[in-house]
Amino acid sequence: MDRDRVEELLPGYEIGQEIGRGGWAVVLAGRHKRLGRKVAIKQLPRAFGDDPNVRARFLAEARLLAALDHPHIVPIYDFVEGDGVCLLVMEELPGGTVWDRFTVDGMTMPSACSIGLATCAALSCAHAKGILHRDVKPENVMFSSAGAVKVTDFGIAKVLGGNDTLATVAGEVVGTPAYMAPEQATGRPLGPATDIYAAGTMLYELLSGALPFLDDGNAVAVIHRHVYEQPRPLSDAAPQVPRPLVEVVMRSLQTQPEDRYGDVEEFGVALAEAATSAWGPGWLAHGDYRVLAAGDMVVVTERPTDRPAAASSGRVGPTRPSQRGHTVGGVPFDVRRVDLVPLHRVATRPVLVPALVSAGLAALAFLVAVAGLGSPSRSGTLTPATIAVARTDPATATPKLDLSKPVPVAAVPESGARDGDSVRIKLSAGGVPIGSGQTTLVRNGGVLQADVNISASRYLVARKATARLEIRRHGSAMGYRRFPVKSSRSPFLTLPALATAALLLFVIGYVESLSRTLRRRRGRVGPTIGLALLGAAFGVAAVGAGWVLVGREPMATTLAACVVIGGGAGVTAAIASARALPRRRRPQAEPPLHRSQPAGRR
Repeated sequence: MDRDRVEELLPGYEIGQEIGRGGWAVVLAGRHKRLGRKVAIKQLPRAFGDDPNVRARFLAEARLLAALDHPHIVPIYDFVEGDGVCLLVMEELPGGTVWDRFTVDGMTMPSACSIGLATCAALSCAHAKGILHRDVKPENVMFSSAGAVKVTDFGIAKVLGGNDTLATVAGEVVGTPAYMAPEQATGRPLGPATDIYAAGTMLYELLSGALPFLDDGNAVAVIHRHVYEQPRPLSDAAPQVPRPLVEVVMRSLQTQPEDRYGDVEEFGVALAEAATSAWGPGWLAHGDYRVLAAGDMVVVTERPTDRPAAASSGRVGPTRPSQRGHTVGGVPFDVRRVDLVPLHRVATRPVLVPALVSAGLAALAFLVAVAGLGSPSRSGTLTPATIAVARTDPATATPKLDLSKPVPVAAVPESGARDGDSVRIKLSAGGVPIGSGQTTLVRNGGVLQADVNISASRYLVARKATARLEIRRHGSAMGYRRFPVKSSRSPFLTLPALATAALLLFVIGYVESLSRTLRRRRGRVGPTIGLALLGAAFGVAAVGAGWVLVGREPMATTLAACVVIGGGAGVTAAIASARALPRRRRPQAEPPLHRSQPAGRR
């Protein structure tokens, strides 16, 4: 903050120390020299003041704010703009904020409802002038030196961002995500229902000590929950809250603006009626905070109700927050205006490109598995036409074998084989042994014959494998021939087919689970690593599918390529999931009301 510049722009004030700082402004203490009146001086971020559109909005909104005259709205005494510096001079509120009082002393339910009614009265006055608050929260509801409830920071969000809620491209939000209405994240038009949602969230917190949505420190994730998840029912968070109040608060938190109250006056009257049905007529007059200029909101608290009061005072002990704080905007005061974008651009970052890349890589892994990289070679020292396997010369053709039966082998004397030699066949796939068998050659006329039993491999070969036939004498190989073979059995009844199907089901199931974790912003490193590993597993499954479906025998080069490509598909799927919005959950309906719930029950 340029203190000298502030003193120059406000010569009639003594400028004191900094008393507050946040995403919206820096606040200085001040005193009017002639009147002796203590004030708070709020300077908007200098980067915003350099924007002519912001300065124009500042002057327009400041005039409207200065015209607001309501006992629960902090008055604006002066506003100054010059050389990019925008200053608001307002009433000093030494009583602190509702959040301060809530965290230190706690708050009874009647006190919370009194503050809620005072807030509604202030919002009703502002809405009648066409002014939305857009940042209602316990820190922006304060107390004067006399203890009066005052709502502050009206219109500041609009001054800075126009009709948009702002965020950095990294996902830091200007404002407090815990109280933001869903339409602030999606870019839909804002209206009175936006402030009703925030006021309802504040009331929910004051009554229960908790927020309606998980707040895990990730601003964009918190906002996404407001858009695509349903709030935790207040009756679950705080069973002691009377049912009429539960119904009012939960209606104010509906995802769709049209499902909330029509205006803040209707919300306030419903809140007053619910509190009166819980604690009886006159509860407000005997409370800790007075509510002024609230019209019917106050009148209904004096009317008799049809329901008996659930409790005489509702003072079951003050509620305190169950957590130390909530996620606030991480945007520093000196952020550059060009670094900020509308929140909906960050909250709905495009996922199509990484999703398409992930799908393309998955398809590529499958194509590589089907096409194969390399193939088993036909080689050996046994010359062609000297041996036959299943009546086929393996040097020139691929024998088709029924592996459930012994494999017939024949050798002519030119092969070098003798009566009493043995023949051994070893099967492998991708260099991995999957079975073998050995039998003695017996002369039958001018040919040596043997039936080699390798039936143990019949469930391990999916369509094709590689065979190595050896003529052995006294335990040593005298000659060999390496060649591919084809199984005549159905590949879908083999272990590779079952293993491939099981692996694919495993990958699909866990991909959805990890993607959901990323969409909900509940950690990134672990799920990303998990998706990369699942992608690699998909590459293995693709190789198995290629073996089963088209008979492409697995090769080490094919397997390595598919694992790498599949891992890339997993990483890009993680990027797409991290950018995607969480999936919508079905609303959690409140249980049917059978009787009023006593306010004193815990």
